[in-house]
Amino acid sequence: MSSSRTLPAPVRHVQGWASRMAYGLLLGVLSAAALLLAAGADPGTRAAGLRLWALAGAAAFAVAPPNVLFPDPNVSMLQRLNWAPVRLLRYQARRLGPLVLLLAVPAVLVAYGDPNGPLRDLGTKTVALGQGLLLIGAAALDSFVHFATLGARSQAWHEGRAGQWYAQAVEEQGQGVSLPRGLVPALFATTRCFAVGVSVVVATAAAAANGLYALAWAPGCLLLGWAGLRLWRSRPAYDRHFYHTTAFYAEVLGGGTVAATDRAPVPYDALYWVPVRWRPAVWASVRQLDRRLPLGRLVAVAHLGLWLFCVRGVSPAFITTYLTLIFTGQVAACAVLGAPSAAPRPFQRALQSVGDWIGTRTFVNLRWFGPHVGSLALVVLFGTTYGWAWVGAWAAVHLGLSVAAATVVTLATEGSFRPAA
Repeated sequence: MSSSRTLPAPVRHVQGWASRMAYGLLLGVLSAAALLLAAGADPGTRAAGLRLWALAGAAAFAVAPPNVLFPDPNVSMLQRLNWAPVRLLRYQARRLGPLVLLLAVPAVLVAYGDPNGPLRDLGTKTVALGQGLLLIGAAALDSFVHFATLGARSQAWHEGRAGQWYAQAVEEQGQGVSLPRGLVPALFATTRCFAVGVSVVVATAAAAANGLYALAWAPGCLLLGWAGLRLWRSRPAYDRHFYHTTAFYAEVLGGGTVAATDRAPVPYDALYWVPVRWRPAVWASVRQLDRRLPLGRLVAVAHLGLWLFCVRGVSPAFITTYLTLIFTGQVAACAVLGAPSAAPRPFQRALQSVGDWIGTRTFVNLRWFGPHVGSLALVVLFGTTYGWAWVGAWAAVHLGLSVAAATVVTLATEGSFRPAA
């Protein structure tokens, strides 16, 4: 009997709405940047931009796979399901899919994002896009195969059965990488994957620059074919590679390299700017919010988009709308702290009054006041469109939104609580 007909989907590929929000924001910023940077460009410039984007893809695929794929969070469930090697391979390839999409969508927009003439030079744009996607796909597949089958080699290094030359060099010279010995092959793999990706992109660009347009397809095709052949050979025993590699990373890293719980919590002393009356509650609230939502990453990505838009000289009306969305979304995140699991109402009211909770959540929202103002100050320092009054106005807007959001959330939670008579 097929397990797909008798069991609900037991395996999760995404870690929750917060991760999806961060991913969607990053994809939106990259897509908008691609449209703005490619607007009005000729086909030759677009082709060069796609090759530069393929270089960025080579760097991403040289670093991201071990962080995205290992250790796998569903390994216990997968062992119980006892999937076949081919199904495990498809499952793990899907987990890398969002990263491929993050690079492919902006590439499509760089190629075809031409509001002045979307159908002009369509053939040339399609060829440039095909080469760009070929380079991105070849780098992705090469990196995937290399990292997915790295477990046995890493384990041998970890146990001292391989890499004796490195251990001897470290002993003789007294220098080495500050990593567990078993992770050194992964470091070498990062360098190797990036070097291969860069070589293929450079070879493609050299062939195109010399008019050898047919030959420009060869480097990407060769890398894609070589990686595909290696993957095909490892396919029958992929379950061994999968479990060996994920078990090694789980042992060495103890639960993953990008888990939210691995981040150091905010020290109490770091909240020196919060009034003493509210500081303990602000500290507890900030720690809760950090465990539930990667707000710092979202704010950083949002301001990266702001800088790109300002560099491109988009209209002030667009910047105003964009900043309003950023500030509103950031302060609205304090609604997470109003959920029953985070704020049991009887407990909350026993700790503080409604007014004190409004003050607490206001300072939770103001945690990002400094980064916001600093980002706007950089726009003023390196541009001529906006002045310091603009920074002051947005600082006042953020302050007002912080108080308003804290008030709304508190009145909807602690303010609505009525103790039993």
